[in-house]
Order: sequence, then C-alpha cells, then structure tokens
Amino acid sequence: MVEYAFPQDLLDAIKGRWNAVPSRPGFDLPDDHTLQRLLETCYHASLRTEEQRPVHCVVAYAPVSELPSEALLLFDRETELTDDQIVRLAPVTDIRRTLIGCEHRDGRLRIWGLFEHGHAWEQYSARAPRDAPAEATDLPPDCLTIAIEGPGALSVARGRRGLVRLRAGRIIVPQENPLRNVDGPLGRFFLELAEDLRHSPLYRDRLASADESDQGRSLLEIYSTSLAGILEHIRLRREGGSLVIARSPLDAAFAQITYTVAGHTGLADRIVTHHEALRDLLRMPPARPNVAAELERCRAAAALRLASRHLLRGINQISLLAAVDGAVLLDNHLRIQGFGVRFPVLLSVGASILHAATDVEYACDQWGLRHQSVFSVCQKCEQAVGLIVSQDGGVKAVKSVEGKLRLWDGILD
Repeated sequence: MVEYAFPQDLLDAIKGRWNAVPSRPGFDLPDDHTLQRLLETCYHASLRTEEQRPVHCVVAYAPVSELPSEALLLFDRETELTDDQIVRLAPVTDIRRTLIGCEHRDGRLRIWGLFEHGHAWEQYSARAPRDAPAEATDLPPDCLTIAIEGPGALSVARGRRGLVRLRAGRIIVPQENPLRNVDGPLGRFFLELAEDLRHSPLYRDRLASADESDQGRSLLEIYSTSLAGILEHIRLRREGGSLVIARSPLDAAFAQITYTVAGHTGLADRIVTHHEALRDLLRMPPARPNVAAELERCRAAAALRLASRHLLRGINQISLLAAVDGAVLLDNHLRIQGFGVRFPVLLSVGASILHAATDVEYACDQWGLRHQSVFSVCQKCEQAVGLIVSQDGGVKAVKSVEGKLRLWDGILD
C-alpha cells in the first residue's frame, strides 16, 4: 500500500494519551506498525468519495470476544481492511452508532463485521437531550476508534474519551468543553444562567430538593446540552449562523431586531421539565418489588421521553431561525428576543481578540462581518456571549472578560 502523509508525531500523541485516559480493562493499543497501517488506511479513505459523497464513518480496533454479542453483526468471511473496503462500507454505518470492527489477524488488519453503540450514546454524541438514563451497555467500549469526519479529518478516541484530532494537518488535543468548565469564564457564565433558573420565582419550587449543591451543575448539563444541540443543528445545515445570549436586556442601539416572536416562553420551562423528569426517574430504586412500583417506573420513563421530545422540538425551532441573515438573540431563559438581528460594528480601529486556549492575539478585522458584529456586541456587553457557526462547520464562542474580548473555537469538537 502507498504511504500517505500525515504528521509523524500522531502515533506518539495517541500513545501518550492512551494510558492517561482511565478505562476498563480488555482493550489494548495495537503495536506501532499495526497502528501506523490503521491510521494510513483511515486517512486515505478520508480523502476518497463514494458517488461524490464524502466518507463519514468510524473504524474500531477491537477483538470480537470483548464485545457484547447482541451488538454484533459478524461477516461470514472476514475481509482485509483497505481504504476501498472502508469507502464501500461507510454508507451502511452511522458515525454515531454503527461502527466498522477490525483487528489484527494472521499478519493483516481484517474487518470482522459491524457493531452498535446504545441509543443513549447516540443521543449524547448528537447533542440531544437524554430520553433515558444511560446504562453501561449504552456507552462505547474502551477500544481504539478512528472517526473519519471529512477529508484529512480524523478523531481518535478510547471509547467515549477523545485522545487526539487531526485537522488540516494539525494535531489537536481535546480540552474540557468550555461551556461546562465552571473554572473558566465561559462555563461560569452558563452556570450563572443555570442559577438564574434555579432561583427564578417561576421555577424555584419545582427545583427545590435536598441535593441543592448538585442542582446548578445538573441544570448546567441540560442547559449546555440544549445549547450544543442548537449549534449542532445549525452546523449540520452547513449555512452558518450566530446566536447571542444576553443575561441583561441590550440597548436598541446595539441590537437592531428585524423579527420578533410573540409569547415565546423559551427553553427554560422545557429544560426544567426535563430536569424534573430525569431526577424523578433516577431517584427510583432499581429493584422492582411489585406491579405498582413497576408501573410507576414506566410512567416516569414515559415522562422523560416526552420531556426529551419537547425539548428537542424547542432546540430545532431556535436553530431554524439562524438561517435568516443576522443573529438570533436569546435571553438568559433562552427566550427568543428576536432573529435576523443586526449588531452594528462599533469596534475601535486596531481592536483585537485573545484566543482563550493559546493566548495568541488576533486583529478583529481579519474576520468577516458576521464575526465582527458579534465581537462588537460582546465588547459592549460583558453579560453577553456570542456563538458563531461557520459554513465550514467550525463553532466559536466569544465573550468579553475584564474588558478584553476572548475567543474559544472548536467548542463542539
């Protein structure tokens, strides 16, 4: 097979991260030669197309004996793992659920069949609200997986934990999601929004419970998952779009609203309802002593599924509005204040923005008008966060911290 170029330190990056990630026993990293071949094959497959469609799939290196039999679709005859075979099999897989399984046998990498993750993992990876508590069987096994996500774009993981990503020839080490990292300014902002919900007169009684110390974080998880779901829906349409979430009302001079929505209650009520339903189901004892208890558990599970559907519908409604030229403006309860919103570019000459991960400073005017308008409103209002989805699928967050604009990119990667 011809050698295909990718960074030679990719192997070292994977090996260095492999043992640093906690995992269950049973799955080992292949030797260097096998790992190199596996990466080369997946990398070349990423540069191919099938009937002009890009290749999207996940290849898992895992022994059949370590996987649950009910999740497997075994081939009668194994086939050698090649880029041709990956391209041919990719259309019958699902990048979030159905994987191509392979392992090293008789001196070659061989495809033994397909296997599936559980439904809960599919929801998680799609940034959808859960409609059932996750079971151990729902989560990916702790084997090596290589997701082919576009030309030259690979994501390498150990089970559900990302190891490294390859983008445009660069190796990227995944960081904690800044939307949930409460030690950073972005995560603290969204934790404050979750606390706004918890202390709101509308929801205070519904959210009152004995475990108040966990309420803010559990609400933050649902809140940030809902927000990520909106961004993922926008990204999948490949048209781009932007959201601005303002904790306090914006002056009309900073937000020129084209369209408003009458009586929109926002996602807050749906988030709280989902939180209640999930909490009620998780509080039920796992034992099922009698028919009445089983019936109660079934009702609680049905309530969670209904809450999940309602929340997903609200997520989809907001994401659709981002297709209109201009931004979608939301308040702290994720109520729609307007869409097609234009923010005048009021940045000073020579204004710059600081990359939160690298501390590299960039001139604001190197970005287009969509970015600059969001930069501008965030500069004027520290109680606002801007979220920008580019047509190429990149997702950025913007916030002013102590008077300085900061940028987080790749927040859904």
